[in-house]
Amino acid sequence: MEVSGKGNVKITFDGLTYTIADVYLIPELKNNLLSVGQLQEKGLTLMFGQDTCKVYHPTKGLIIQTQMKSNRMFTICTKIDHSMEIEKKCLQTTSNNLSRLWHQRYGHLSYKGLHTLQEKKMVQGLPDFNAEKVTCVDCLNGKQTRHVIPSKASWRADTILELVHADLCGPISPPSSGGKRYFLSIIDDYSRKGWIYLLSNKSEAFDHFKSFKNMVEKETDKNLKCFRTDSGGEFNKFLEDNGIRRQLTNAFTPQQNGVVERRNRTILNMVRSLLSAKGMPKEFWSEAVVWTCHILNRCLTLAVKNMTPQEAWSKVKPSVEHLRVWGCIAHTDVPKQDRNKLDKRSTICIFIGICNNTKAYRLYNVETKKVVISRDVVFEEEKSWEWGKEHKQQIEIELEWEDQTAEGTHETDQPVGDLQNEDHTNEEDTHGGDVSGGTNSIESNQAQRITHRAPVWMTDYTSGENLSEDEVNMVMVMGLEDPMTYEEAAQDNKWRLAMDSEMSSIIKNKTWTLTNLPREVRR
Repeated sequence: MEVSGKGNVKITFDGLTYTIADVYLIPELKNNLLSVGQLQEKGLTLMFGQDTCKVYHPTKGLIIQTQMKSNRMFTICTKIDHSMEIEKKCLQTTSNNLSRLWHQRYGHLSYKGLHTLQEKKMVQGLPDFNAEKVTCVDCLNGKQTRHVIPSKASWRADTILELVHADLCGPISPPSSGGKRYFLSIIDDYSRKGWIYLLSNKSEAFDHFKSFKNMVEKETDKNLKCFRTDSGGEFNKFLEDNGIRRQLTNAFTPQQNGVVERRNRTILNMVRSLLSAKGMPKEFWSEAVVWTCHILNRCLTLAVKNMTPQEAWSKVKPSVEHLRVWGCIAHTDVPKQDRNKLDKRSTICIFIGICNNTKAYRLYNVETKKVVISRDVVFEEEKSWEWGKEHKQQIEIELEWEDQTAEGTHETDQPVGDLQNEDHTNEEDTHGGDVSGGTNSIESNQAQRITHRAPVWMTDYTSGENLSEDEVNMVMVMGLEDPMTYEEAAQDNKWRLAMDSEMSSIIKNKTWTLTNLPREVRR
């Protein structure tokens, strides 16, 4: 027989009520059995004689007397007191009230915490009560949290394009050099391959999605079946017309679209690292986002075992031989049509990605500030451009004075015969001579520099070209501004002497005539 429970039972015998503790409840037992041994353990005395059983209490004396029946059992006719059930309810209500009271006294401590304090007797004065959890509205107002979103999806797509995730990230500040402020991230659930579309405005997302759908469906010869995004009403009609089921995430619950949300977080983390590694300006974030997506499609992922997303999508193992350090220095060939014979054949650029339409690299020309597409590139992956410095070409210019009063006084560093040879060499170059064969002539041209004597009128001036750097700095520090009015000049002794000298020269040379002041001029 199975014991269903254990508890206390109250019985009434001869008008008196007794409580029997630790009574086992056995539903299949037809008669209630009272153990003689347990009665003796409770301190009662039992006496048997002449087919009679008497039970004595230590203080109350004889409490039970019964005769033996034909089956040799002693039967006690008692009545169960059902008021015990009411008492249980009262005790339960009292216990609940006490539990709630101490829950409030402890500043709405969890019931689990109250139970631990009771069980381990960690404090004194805490009464015994059943610390079962009771709904507390105040706790809900102050502590209620959202249900945990499962870390792993309960369902995964079995084939490509069975489910596609999409999310819009932005606005991003500062905008890219092309004015882009958002990027649309699209991921295939089965392969985990991703696509990136750069946007200037959020309204462009719908057009990019339509382009994506047409591209992947023609590429794979499969149809897109399910599209999961946040709310966006412009997609509804298009998806319905094309038989594509749409899954929407709840408001303020981006975790429900966790695949693309985690991908965007990974992309932005990598973009920050790329910009920091080479000191690139933040305006290049768009190029870094596209490059990061290209890399992630060739990385391992826990969602796809033993293959990259690119291989899971195309069934072809991708090559990574073309990968270079993003943001490094790159030298690209200058096309023939863009240079002369003596111009540089290479220009310095910065590597910012690859071109998907052609097998070429995307480079940023720091001089023209334009993007260059080229496949003829030499990389210096360990070097980066110093964006903080201005890279301007310094050109030395030698001033040549032309003194019309001293014509024919030119001096040359080379004989006249050498100048004739120079003209002859230049004439050969213009007719298509080899560039490398004219090197000596070019060097000779640079050495044949004609200098001119300074004009005679310049002899009255003092030149500071021979001053040392320290002397020039001292002049700059001690230099004073010229006076702006006569009153200011008259206060300086040097300026007064200069004015007196000038007036004496004018009077001596008679370069002026005394006249009356015109009427229209005020005195």
